[in-house]
Amino acid sequence: MIKKYLSEKIIGILILSFLWLSNANAGVKEPGKISNMMCTLSGVDAYIQVQEYLKKNPKKNAVVYLSCEDTHYEWNWSQGKKLESIHKKSFKTCTKNAKKRGLDECFLFSVNDKIVWEANDYVKKQIQKKLNQEKPENKNKEHDPEKYTFDGSYRLEANSDGFVKYKEQSKLTYKNPEDDIPGRFLYDQEDVTDDYQLHAIYVLASDSKDKQLDIKGSIEKIVLKGNKVLKNKTKEKQFRLDLTKEGKLDVSFLRVDKTKKQINSGDAATYLMGMAVKNGFYHPKKIYTIFYQDSYKREWGQVGDVKLFLELGVHVEIVGGVTYLGGDSLSNAWIPHLHELFHALGFVQLCAPGAVTERDSRWGKNDHLSYGNDMMSDRGGDTKNIDKKRKEYYGHSNADCPLDLRKSAFLEPTEEDFQLQPYIKSCATSRWVNKYDHQQALACLTKLDF
Repeated sequence: MIKKYLSEKIIGILILSFLWLSNANAGVKEPGKISNMMCTLSGVDAYIQVQEYLKKNPKKNAVVYLSCEDTHYEWNWSQGKKLESIHKKSFKTCTKNAKKRGLDECFLFSVNDKIVWEANDYVKKQIQKKLNQEKPENKNKEHDPEKYTFDGSYRLEANSDGFVKYKEQSKLTYKNPEDDIPGRFLYDQEDVTDDYQLHAIYVLASDSKDKQLDIKGSIEKIVLKGNKVLKNKTKEKQFRLDLTKEGKLDVSFLRVDKTKKQINSGDAATYLMGMAVKNGFYHPKKIYTIFYQDSYKREWGQVGDVKLFLELGVHVEIVGGVTYLGGDSLSNAWIPHLHELFHALGFVQLCAPGAVTERDSRWGKNDHLSYGNDMMSDRGGDTKNIDKKRKEYYGHSNADCPLDLRKSAFLEPTEEDFQLQPYIKSCATSRWVNKYDHQQALACLTKLDF
């Protein structure tokens, strides 16, 4: 009886050990299947490095593994003679680093010169586009601002079901009758000025408990605090706000179709901005700041960008700031509110001297500052400072980096030579323009007036 028990126990342990080992290496040689643009193109960065290595070491092998979740990613590539060994090494290293960042295990992106990652046709075209840009004959060409555009946009067609034109927002109705309370508006109220201005939107998930932060004045307090800091630090400027005839902040309300759980499982910022545009919030003379009532992963704020397709092959990118109110005190929400709006306006441009160098990224740089103590820094410190030395993005004198927040059409008082968002020929906004084209920006925004 004792021998039988021990035998059964040993067999059980062996089975469990086998299952554990199988799961531990579940991603080895298993191709990834995520069609997230930003993540996938980060894998291309690693693949390009691998190709450079293989040119110098043709007898070696190399593999790339990638972990992908929304805009977060981790990759690793390993090289050597024994393909089986480097598969295990790269998978193990990549997954270890990914889990430290709260990401899932890694999957196979490429083996030697073959990309095995599965993606939709649109992403595949973008992969090929990036690879073409890296060819020596193309690298020496004139600066291409198209290279520094967002690729993870929410794609929306103006003729899709449920799309509401901004001139017809009065057609909007409440999805939940309980949301229809005095002082709340689904639409952008009548404007008191025709100038460029900032409009606020209060957004709830389909299952969010309504805290009524729009009608209680909480959203207005956040925006006004942001303006107060902006004016204090620049000594002159603040956002021109979309106000009601009574002089209060015009805050629109939107309850989306997805639950909080569904929003947390995807790219929240692009989805929320996409739903805002679908409900008519794309006025050509407005920039939008979205306040999502609940939390989203580890994020405090993000940029939401939408490609609005007006007809076949014709689209305009619409970019706005998104602040997540559930993860921190409302008294601090003005920080991500300003930070993401600056991003939405095109800053920090990658030509700024202090822009973060990020060798392994798609752009080679990052649209934050590489040092602390600034609103646009990713290194912490005093976030109240706004380009204190006037050399990066506000009131600077960098001739080769012409976009200047001080000249933004959305700030008041407005400069005579004001600037709009950095639209380029494709009507996408670029993070690196070496020449600001005002007529091009106007042409893109005019397309939204339909």
